[in-house]
Amino acid sequence: MAIIAQENPVVKYLYSTFEKLTSVPLKHISNIIITSASKGFRGKMTDFEEYSENHRTTIAHFLNKGKWNSDSVSQTLSNEVYNYVYINEPIIFMSLDDTVNEKHKASEKTERPMDEVRSVYSHLKGGFVYGHQVFAAMAGNLCYKLDFCRENDGGKIEKAVSVANSLPKLDKPGYVLMDSWYTCKKIIDAFIVKNYHTIGALKSNRVIYPKEHTGSMQISQFAKTLSQSDFRLVTAKSGKYWVYRYTGKLNGIKQAVVLITYPENAFGKENAMRAFLCTDLSLSDETIIKYYGKRWKIEVFFKQHKHYFGFNKYQIRSADGICRFLLLISLASFYFISNFGKNLGDAIKIFRQNFKISVDFC
Repeated sequence: MAIIAQENPVVKYLYSTFEKLTSVPLKHISNIIITSASKGFRGKMTDFEEYSENHRTTIAHFLNKGKWNSDSVSQTLSNEVYNYVYINEPIIFMSLDDTVNEKHKASEKTERPMDEVRSVYSHLKGGFVYGHQVFAAMAGNLCYKLDFCRENDGGKIEKAVSVANSLPKLDKPGYVLMDSWYTCKKIIDAFIVKNYHTIGALKSNRVIYPKEHTGSMQISQFAKTLSQSDFRLVTAKSGKYWVYRYTGKLNGIKQAVVLITYPENAFGKENAMRAFLCTDLSLSDETIIKYYGKRWKIEVFFKQHKHYFGFNKYQIRSADGICRFLLLISLASFYFISNFGKNLGDAIKIFRQNFKISVDFC
């Protein structure tokens, strides 16, 4: 077992924040958080064993079948994340997305296959792969919810609605950011109840109702009727874009802004066209594009958590154990960022330096 500081700051944090945790789960969770900061961590039971007095089978039992209220821990963590962001940010940005953790399909001879491994669509690979779909909701640059999608639990749309329902009603500016797979009436309506506007990407086949045309048109069709003089050149952090602003009706939405955009040097190219929806009619084109760019933080979140926490490498077999593992990785992430810095990588390095967490498992 690796040596750690005698005065354990993680235990102190857990004890003060999660009052319902008894000593045994508190000790296990503390060890898991500490282990996650170590170099070469892969999210495997052999890694956890390095910082624990217990055998890896005991740690696996704690995750899979341990008698501790993970739902209560999850709710407390979400509240802590939200309150932290609410206090420190003038505008609340919630981001929604999902990723796929690829796993091998078990053969028929496997006695104990990993739960819920099934065919799921991977945006990255542009096709179906075997694995787990993991949903995330971010508040600012912090993970509000990290959840594993089971086959019969309603999927990512229902999880997004559940996140909206869990939020308090907002009394300051707030926006929920999403890609085109999430921009739908069900999610928009759920967040507007909590005073969040939506800024989301749109698929090119979404229907709009431009005044100068009779009936409805798909965005891609309407874009072909426009000339470059109908657009204005907008400067954003990522570059310059030709932007056309439509304000009006969409199916299921009475009125919203739709921006039809092309990169400066790709005007008129069909594959280069992107469309974005915003339910806040008061925002300028520049601000809508700027705010949507903040959604990139959730992509960084997935990349960093796969790199530092092995969040796609876990070998836990039970669905409940996987859910608990994802919860504790979220808790570790919040602990490091809220105590040691906004960038996860830098925060982990500071934690290692301060508390001599430097074991290399590779």
